[in-house]
Order: sequence, then C-alpha cells, then structure tokens
Amino acid sequence: MNLKFLPTSLEEGKKYYGNFEEFDVVFVTGDPYYDHPLSGMVIIARLLDKKGYKVGIISQPEKDKDYLKCGRPKYFFCITSGLLDSMLANYTPMLRKREMVHVLERALMIYTQKLKENFKDVITVLGGVEATIRRFTHFDYKENKLRRGILNDTKADLLLFASAERSILEILERMKRIKIDKFEKIKSNLDLGSIEGIAFRVKKDEVSQKIRVLSSYEDCIEDKSKFNLLTRITYLLPDGNFIEKCGEGYIQHNRPCHTLTEKEIDFIYKSKFTRRLHPDSKNFGSDSKMLERLNNSVIIGRGCWGSCYFCIIPLVQGKDVAKRSKESIVKEIELLYSSGVKHINDLTLPTLNMYGSKCALYKHESKIYSQIINEEVIVYDKKEYCNQNCVGCDFRVLSDDLYPLLIEVEKLNKKYQTSLELRSAIRHDIILDQKKLFRKIMEFISRLKIAPENLDDAVLKHMNKSTASTFKEFLEEFKKINKEQGTNKNLVPYFVAAHPGSTKKSMEKTKKFCEENEIYVNLTQVFTPTPGTVSTAMYYTGENPMTREKIYVPRGFRDKKDQKNILLDNEKEIIDDNG
Repeated sequence: MNLKFLPTSLEEGKKYYGNFEEFDVVFVTGDPYYDHPLSGMVIIARLLDKKGYKVGIISQPEKDKDYLKCGRPKYFFCITSGLLDSMLANYTPMLRKREMVHVLERALMIYTQKLKENFKDVITVLGGVEATIRRFTHFDYKENKLRRGILNDTKADLLLFASAERSILEILERMKRIKIDKFEKIKSNLDLGSIEGIAFRVKKDEVSQKIRVLSSYEDCIEDKSKFNLLTRITYLLPDGNFIEKCGEGYIQHNRPCHTLTEKEIDFIYKSKFTRRLHPDSKNFGSDSKMLERLNNSVIIGRGCWGSCYFCIIPLVQGKDVAKRSKESIVKEIELLYSSGVKHINDLTLPTLNMYGSKCALYKHESKIYSQIINEEVIVYDKKEYCNQNCVGCDFRVLSDDLYPLLIEVEKLNKKYQTSLELRSAIRHDIILDQKKLFRKIMEFISRLKIAPENLDDAVLKHMNKSTASTFKEFLEEFKKINKEQGTNKNLVPYFVAAHPGSTKKSMEKTKKFCEENEIYVNLTQVFTPTPGTVSTAMYYTGENPMTREKIYVPRGFRDKKDQKNILLDNEKEIIDDNG
C-alpha cells in the first residue's frame, strides 16, 4: 500500500479526499509533521481521518500566509505547540536562546491570535503538552512570575488536556448534530460539563456548587501559600474537576479522561503511518537524521505512576498506565519485520517495567460510551483518598506482562533474523520486585538507562524518589545479572542538578557515591522549572507544598552551574549549556 501523508494544504486536500470542499478539523502545530505514532498530534489526526473526518495539518507556521494554507475548517482549528512546551523548546535551563528552533515562543498565544485574525469567529481548541501543563495558574521560568491559565492568555474557546482521543471525538460528534456558528452561540448545545478531559469558560451564575473551587490567580499572586495549596490539591486529586477564577472570569476543568481500555488503544495504534518526516519540514536534513533512531520504535502504552515531583508525564499521559495488548504490539512488530525492517529501536513506554501494572483502588466500575470504537467500555474510578505516592504502595499491583511479550518478540527475531533493542528507561526501585523480568530486559539492551536523579536522601525526599540505599541495592542486582549472563553491559544513569533542596554539598555527596560505586556520569541536566509540577511550586515558593517544609532553592545561574560541574567533574564554567 502506498500510504500518503495527510494533506497540508487545500490543494492536497482535494487530491486526498473525494468530494472535498473544506477540512473538518485543521491541526496547527509547532513541531515538524513527523507522521509517526510518537507524535501525539499525528495520532489524533490519523484517528480522525480513520473515523471519516477530513483533516489538514499546518506545521511550524511562522509567516501570516502559513495560517491560510488549509483554509477555514468546518468545525475548528486544533492548536498545539508540539511535543514540548514552546518556552522549554526555545530556552535552555540557563535561559539561553536555542538555535534552529521553529516553534514560536508563546506558540499557543500567537497561533490562536493569528487564526482569529485571519478567520473571523472561527472556533479554536488548544491541546497537547503546553495546553495541559499551563491550564491552571502556573509559574513561568522565563518571566520568573506566575501566569494565568493558558485559556485566559490565548482567548481560545476550548482546551483539551492529557490524552484527548475520546474528548475530541465526543465534541465533534455533538457538533455534527447542530449548525456551526460562533462558539458562544453553540456552546449551550454541546453540554460541555459532561465531556471528560476539557476546560472551558463558565459565567459566574453557571459555576456548579458541587465542583471544588481552587485558589484564584489573584489569590496566588498575593499569597504564595495559596499557589502551593492549588498545587497540592491538583496533585492529590488527579481525577478531580475544578473551578478556577481569574479576574471576573471562571474556567471549569472537567475530570481527565478515564484511562483508555486495551480495545481502544489497540484501535488507535492500528492506524497507518508513513513513519517519515514530511519533506516540506524545516530543518528536514538534520531532523531526519535525528529521527532515524526513532522510526522503528513501537509504542506499547502510555502513562506513569512514578510520582516524581518534577515530572509532567502523569499530567500529559495520565497517572495510570494504558497498555496495548500483547497481540496488537506483536502484530505491529511483525508488520515492520515483514516490510524489511531488521531492527526495532525500542518498545516505548515512559517507564518500561510499569507495562501491565495497575492500582487496586480503581475498583468502582462504570460504563461510558467510547466514540473511538463506537461501543460502551468499562472504566474504573477510585473513590478512596490516597496520598498519590504509588511506589511501594500496598495497593499498587505490579505486573510482569512485559515478559511474555518479549518471549513473542524473540520468536519473531528468530523467524525473520531480526533484533530488538530496549532503550526506554526502567524504574530501579520497582524492578527490584520484578527480578525475573529484570533478567529478561537485560537480554534486550546494549546499555541500561536509569534515573536515580540524585543520591542525597535529603534531595531525593523533595523529588519524591526512593533512597540512595535502594539504588545501591539495584546496582548490586545489576552487577549480579551481568555476571550471570556473561556480559559487561553499561549503566547510563541520569542526574538532575540544582533541584529545590539541592546544594553543592548534595552534589558532592552524589559524586562521592558515584565514585565509590564506579558509576560513570555523563548525563546531567540542570533542573528547569516546568509549569504544573510540585517541584516548580517549590522553586517559586521556597517551600515543599506537600510537607510544607522551607527549603533551599538554587536560583542563581552560578550556583546551578557549580552544582552541575561538581557531578561532571568540570573545573571550568560551562559555556554552551543546553541542559
């Protein structure tokens, strides 16, 4: 089959679709159009195409004419800055401007403004990473101050957060039943309060008394403890719905979408992708080379329950793990092998050894209708309160489901004379309870990625990570397996310097641990305050929102560089620091 890219202009739309007059939805993204399941925007675009909607894509717009290429969509523009927040994409942790970046700063604001200027009263919907992590009042590292939720700043009509397949299909299904007009005119006909995973404006007299009200933007500005309270509430209630006031306006945040079922996620990843970078992409040559090692990666699920205070993955992908079925994954791998692929680059999941795991507290069953597969699915809710510290929790059910999947891949490798390499990181404290799986994973790696982050227990506490002694126990097991398998595979540890609570003494302690345990360090990043995380609230307030302890915060660039240099054993200042 000669699979084509989705259209990127009206002219291409006429060739791609029969009886074409207009696109139903046009995606605007700051990323290059990489037609691969690693791109969240592409996953949803391909799903809509598969469901019969006419889809256009505008990637990396910079000039006014770029926004006109796909014309006015029938329903709405869906706007994302891409796989990274646009400010993180444009600036290093030392706030140096990155080169060769084609996503605009404050991309969601600029893209929405340009579309509203060129298409009067067009409906605009935000989605993706930046929309998700900036949906509440948040700290902005570049400006060193709090900013309003992104719906307030952009004036977009709707915001879809986290995994948005169910929510976007539900909105489109409701729009199909009515005549499209200005958003405010059709809003009451969409019953937005019943759609999971969306945020939207409500009037004062529409605010539900049953929904928890967060600290307002103005409250957070006036009192840092109110910002910590907002952070603590949203962290401890990840399935909650909220109202947030800003100025005279109110934003309602519905609960996130329930975790996708196996049947749904299998359907989504069954979509066809060219697995190539669109030839009109900016930086095509350099980006193509960079993406070569990702082309043959296979997604096996989404989500992470590691609870690291600095991480946005639970916000973006969910805190429970949505897993593809073994059969679906094996079928995709066999299709790649039969097409001539000789090596699978990775089985991709944020934390590899969480595949198949679940939380036993999600036990309250209900049914919802899924527009993805056009049938009811069973979903589960957790009604009991918990502290969200999942690692080591008695209710966290670990799984070795990855083991039989790897056995099936071994059979395919033997049949096709091919190979698979696992590159996704594992969680070292969890793998100690999965020793059989640990040994099987070791057979599929050339080097093992691991993220201790720091090895000073005082800092690890503020990262919500396991202790240094646990990492030492992991090291002993890693060496033991290497010896058992007659190999000498390397460990690739990842560290974060200058996290809130970290001092030069912390980094010296971490360095000493590495020297005593013969750990080679070359992957170290300076902590970057990322909107929406507990660690960023610590950075802004100087207090841990969860424990309410006052902590030291390294804010000066000199302090940050010194902490990184200690770990890397660099005596001279880092001049070109990209992380």
